[in-house]
Amino acid sequence: MSGSPVSVTSAALIGRTKAELDTPSLLLDLGRFEANVGRLSSTIAAGGKNWRPHSKGHKSPWIARRQMEFGAIGVTCAKISEAEVMVDGGIPSILVANELATRQKVEVAARLQARGEVMICADDPFHVRLASEVASDAGVEIPMVVDINIGMDRTGVSPGRQALELARSIDGSEGLRLAGIMGYEGHVLTAWPNEDKRAQTVAALDGLLESRQLIEADGIPVGIVSGGGSGNHMFAAVLDGLTELQAGGACFMDPFYGELCHLEELGFEYALTILATVTSRPIPERVITDAGFKTLSAKEEWHAVVLGHEDFELVYLSAEHGVWLRSPDSAPVMIGEQLEIIPDYHDTTTFRHDRFIGLRDGVVETVIPLLARGRLQ
Repeated sequence: MSGSPVSVTSAALIGRTKAELDTPSLLLDLGRFEANVGRLSSTIAAGGKNWRPHSKGHKSPWIARRQMEFGAIGVTCAKISEAEVMVDGGIPSILVANELATRQKVEVAARLQARGEVMICADDPFHVRLASEVASDAGVEIPMVVDINIGMDRTGVSPGRQALELARSIDGSEGLRLAGIMGYEGHVLTAWPNEDKRAQTVAALDGLLESRQLIEADGIPVGIVSGGGSGNHMFAAVLDGLTELQAGGACFMDPFYGELCHLEELGFEYALTILATVTSRPIPERVITDAGFKTLSAKEEWHAVVLGHEDFELVYLSAEHGVWLRSPDSAPVMIGEQLEIIPDYHDTTTFRHDRFIGLRDGVVETVIPLLARGRLQ
């Protein structure tokens, strides 16, 4: 996998300038990152909501702790193995927003309750029975949320009666505590113009709010009502009934969030880049870099961008080569020159690396390990 050579320790990188770094390297501009975190967290707080940012894009307790310094109450994780790393890293409250369907995974969740709040979710009685059995055997209480399909058509029960029935099942099961409900309206994040995004956000989250009302009318307390993404956080944050947002991607930014979700217009900045080196110039129109698909990803719908070279067009990525076309009459690009690339989507880029190199004003301030990288269970 890509990353700085293991012979260069993290400590040895502190104080180096960007130009002194070997490539390819995963860079995080700390000033821009902190500005993004502040902008996102303040919007959510202004709406009276808690912030539980998703960690699937960074996989780092260091990042999660930094977000908590800006007001986050914990994190959302995709996998129980990621949650384990976050608990080890001192994160007190975690929502695993993904169904656990094997006993081994639920047993991990049961063990973690001694060191933090680790909520898991269900969209079928199978998940409830399994979690109840494991919790009862372990002598612990596992908090569980009902996962509700609010339009993305991935996981989740239907809003309303089905959500109520599953909530009743959790509430009545030994070893379980109904912690609340959740849903993810990822299908609305790129809606445009903003009037449409607002309307679609309201329509999607209505499913959560309707379900909350039904469950509470049945005499069952609903703790958290969790949802919201970076692309629509400004609208989700002001909706009555939602208690927390999972938005996290805007902290880093990439063309998906910036261009497709239109977060550039809200002032969010591109904090995450790949530092690469030009390794070959076979013809004037072609530039080859040392950043291939083991370093960054290449989406079909949108693409990585080379800073300062708007004319660069990504042709393809092979394992260790990036192949770019450019106008032959553009400014010279020389072999050995460093290029800074904004990855197309940080979720599909960061996990390829062992660490972020955190820079402030172009100088390495810290090296941040991606401790949950490779945690797929």
